[in-house]
Order: sequence, then structure tokens, then C-alpha cells
Amino acid sequence: MSSQNVFIPTLDQAQTITAQYGSPVFVTDKQTIVDRVQTFKKSFSKQTKIFYAVKANFNPHVLSVLKEAGVDGIDTVSPYEIALAKQCGFAPTQIIFTGNASSDQELKEVMQHEVLCNIGSISELERFGRLFNGADVSLRLNPGVGDGENQNVITGGQDSKFGIIQRDMPIAKALLSKYNLQLKGIHCHIGSGFYETDVFAKAVYLILEQAATFANLDFIDFGGGFGVRYQRSKDPINLPSFGNAIVDMVKNFEARNGKPIEIRFEPGKYLVSEATCLLSSITTRKSTEEKDFVCIDTGFHHLIRPALYGSTHEIINLSKTVGKKERVTVVGNVCESTDVFADNIELIDPNEGDLVAILSAGAYGASMSSVYNLRPYAAEVIVDGDAIALTRAPQSFDLMFKGLGFTQL
Repeated sequence: MSSQNVFIPTLDQAQTITAQYGSPVFVTDKQTIVDRVQTFKKSFSKQTKIFYAVKANFNPHVLSVLKEAGVDGIDTVSPYEIALAKQCGFAPTQIIFTGNASSDQELKEVMQHEVLCNIGSISELERFGRLFNGADVSLRLNPGVGDGENQNVITGGQDSKFGIIQRDMPIAKALLSKYNLQLKGIHCHIGSGFYETDVFAKAVYLILEQAATFANLDFIDFGGGFGVRYQRSKDPINLPSFGNAIVDMVKNFEARNGKPIEIRFEPGKYLVSEATCLLSSITTRKSTEEKDFVCIDTGFHHLIRPALYGSTHEIINLSKTVGKKERVTVVGNVCESTDVFADNIELIDPNEGDLVAILSAGAYGASMSSVYNLRPYAAEVIVDGDAIALTRAPQSFDLMFKGLGFTQL
């Protein structure tokens, strides 16, 4: 399969999977993940390291594929993500923790894992220094610019809660000195879902200017956020252009630095999003005087991005490749008015019982799932050519409810 393809299962695959494991189910293609890792590695210099942002998809089987494909480490945002990364075979030196408003207790848990902390506020840096005088640390900076698919996913600039702004850098440097903290790296992340190099390159320039004021850094981390296609009609991101946009800046930094610097990225959605679809079946057709509805057996408890961000995932009818196209609104089975996957889209002759695929659902689909309405998590499978492997089993009521942690009456 070309590294440029968005994964779509065949109808035979879809029917086999739903016959065995029911519907809905997340279907992931192993080769697409491998292709994305290879494309990323080819697009940047050899000293570039990939630290996969595990929050995008924490299925351990997906992590295993990524590890086998050659990712260098894991970017985590919670102690449990660290525990999972270690369980999947990543050493503490291959894991970085980028917390957000971390408590003292959380910082202690991270340090017990012997993982490098990436600190993004003056308050946390002060508390970290008091707790771990002389420890290694990384700083998350806010470069003052941000980019992303919409305002809800931009993580740089003056409106963002993330990172240490330039105004506070003298305070950060004073705290590093006060507590004898050993600065190992500088980090930034401008947002999720950017497609052009302009803002990205500006952020890289600003971070390198800050990094140049520190000596003996081991790495500079430019985060993730590279865009993916939620519609197949869109052109794939030109990832090599991002590598080309920063190569001279990195070389100039290294010349000033007097030695090579390890460059890190933390892609999440780029590596996994287009490798997975959410397979569902049409349960109901209904209409009002204004709209024709196609109702399916999943909802925002399995894929919240359309409801939360207003994002648009392409939906196709796997059961029909030819036929009349109808204008419909695709809605889920959650008891909420916002449970809408797509409004006024074209589907080929949608009928009850047809199988549909919601594309590019591999990032922030399963990982943001809930059991709202006491509907269970969707099953998950990985396909590798003709082989189909279950990676998350369908849940009975007893299994699901037991996992919620309620005490007995």
C-alpha cells in the first residue's frame, strides 16, 4: 500500500470483521502505520528522533507496531502513559513527560519512573526544583505563535495555556541556577493539524534563538501536529517541505553551538490517524421536512472529534460502490443533539444494514472514547494483509461495569 493512501478496508474484510466481533469496531492497517514512520524518517535529517505522542492512540498493539517500525521513543502526558510505554518495552531514557499543571504528587510519580520531565510553567519549575534539586529537566517554551486546524487545537501564542513565554525566561533561568537543575532540552508545540510550513518555520526560528542562550543542550524538541487528511480529496501533507524549511536554521544553530544537536519531533496523529477507520452499520433511516438522517450504531462516545472540534471525517458506504448518491446527515446513537458525524454529505444509496467507514479515525478516536450512556467501548482489530488480529475485545456489561471502579452496594 502506498504511503499516501488513507486506509479503507474492503467489503470482504469489513463483513468478516463485523461477523466475528460485531459493530462498531476500529480497524487499523499495520502497513499504513509502518509507511508513515518511514516517510517521517526520510523527511528529516538522520539525527532526528521520533517520540510518538501516545495520547493519540494508546492501544498497546499499535505501540508495538510503531516500535517495530522504528520510532525512537514515547511522548507522555500522564504517569499511566509512562507505565504503558515501559510495559511496551520502551526504556526510561526513551520516554519524556510533558505535563500540564502537574501536582507535586504527579511530578514525584514521574521521577520514580526515572523519566525526564518537560516543564511548561514557572510554578511547576519552582516546585520541581524544590523537590528535585540538581535533577535533569527540559523546558517547554511558548514561542508566541501557534497553528492548527481550528482555535481549539492551537497550543502556542498568547491565548494558550501551554509553555513558558519569552517574558518569563529570565525567571526560568534563575530557577535553573537556584536549584542546580541540569537543562537537557528545549521543547515547543504550536498546535495540531497544520499543513503549511510558514508558522512552523517561524516557531522553529524563535525556539532556536532561545536555545542558543543555553549551553550543552542534548536535544531540541519541536513537538508534533503535522496535518493529516480527513477527506481523501485533499492532498497529503508535503512532509519533506517541513524538513527543508528548517535544515538551514538547524545547521546555523549547530555552527553557533559548536556541536550537532539532536532534533526531536512528537508526531501522534500523523503516524496513526489515516491508518484506522471506525467501521459501523446503518441502523435507521428517518427524515424531517428539513433533513434526511442516516443513523449508525456508534456515536461521539467512540469518536468525539466532530462534536468537540467541529472536524469533518469522510464517511463512505462500503456496501455500495455504485448507485444514486443521496444528501444525508449522519448521526450517532448517543442521546445528545450534538452527536452528529457529518451534516449534508453525499452517500451512495444508504440503507439499513449497510456498513459504513468513518475514515482517518486512528488518532483521538479510541483514546478519547467514553462509556457515556453506558455504551461500551468499541472493539479494535489490526489487519496485516489478509490477517486480522483482535486487539481490544467487545465488552459485556459485567466486564465494562467492573472496570468503572464502583464499590459494591
